[in-house]
Amino acid sequence: MVEPRSSVLDLNICEHGGVRGVNADIIDFSVSLNPYGPPDSIYDAIRMATEVVGLYPDNNSSELRMAISEKLGAFEEEILVGSGATELIRLVAMTFVRDGVLIPKYTYGEYKLASEVMDGRVRSIEMSDMLIPSEMIMSEVKRGDIIFLCNPNNPTGQYMKEDGIRGLTENAEDKDALLVIDEAYLDFVEGAYDTTKLASGSENLIILRSLTKSYTIPGIRLGYSIGSEANIAAMEKVKPPWNVDIFAQKVGVAAIRDEAFLNESQKKILMSKRKIEERLDLHSDANFYIMDVGDAKDVKSELMTHGVCVRDCSSFGLPSRIRFSVRRDAENEVLLNAVESLGLI
Repeated sequence: MVEPRSSVLDLNICEHGGVRGVNADIIDFSVSLNPYGPPDSIYDAIRMATEVVGLYPDNNSSELRMAISEKLGAFEEEILVGSGATELIRLVAMTFVRDGVLIPKYTYGEYKLASEVMDGRVRSIEMSDMLIPSEMIMSEVKRGDIIFLCNPNNPTGQYMKEDGIRGLTENAEDKDALLVIDEAYLDFVEGAYDTTKLASGSENLIILRSLTKSYTIPGIRLGYSIGSEANIAAMEKVKPPWNVDIFAQKVGVAAIRDEAFLNESQKKILMSKRKIEERLDLHSDANFYIMDVGDAKDVKSELMTHGVCVRDCSSFGLPSRIRFSVRRDAENEVLLNAVESLGLI
């Protein structure tokens, strides 16, 4: 037989959250989705898609790109639609990774995996007090490096503000590196900085975004990237044909245009966060929290007996911490009571 490349055999598959094969009474806090979706507009779009299911999907996702373009004020040529942000991470790696890759120590594991698939040499940046060290990243960047940054960061919930983003972008431009910012959870950040114009005007910055979390559609893989026309054109060359099916394209258009749903959800989630933070004395800029519980694996098992599932952060390199999302108030109360009953607060 033809043996796989040795570098492939050494890869470790990235672990993800989500309850599978468990009692329906379990409340899933392990995935960080908008608890108020999907909106009705999504189902209307799915019904529309069934009418053209016998046709190949538009290979360029033209209608969706136009909707995103109109919302962001970016040119369609600066937007690439993908089958979720994770596919876009792979496309970035396939297109740009040659050698050096910089990644914060505690973050989404797909950056490392995608880079190693392309034989990239990953250098991990330490995170003192669980914070993304922008100054340290800038000092470590070398010519031609790819820097992956999750903002807000998963699983720590920290959001790097405008000054930090601009500083890293300018640093990447000075050193001819590529900064890739994954903004999958941006819609849950209060007062977030709009990086759209920054990305479209720079050859050294690419932004990745997801519709999965904001509109509660994990079963429909959908995300998009924003970058210079040249960078987007390069990524399009390695994109699989028909990577976004007709259902995802129709759902994406409906989601992008349903601003009322998103605005209302954001208000409710923010109110819920204030209640959680007051009770647990925690802070997060995102729609999820990370908490030191001593032994994450054991605590996760114990919480399951109380009807809640959280994320064991061992796969992030944080075996003492759990991550849990913000859900509806009644569900949050179940989690808070369970945490309290275990003596964790």
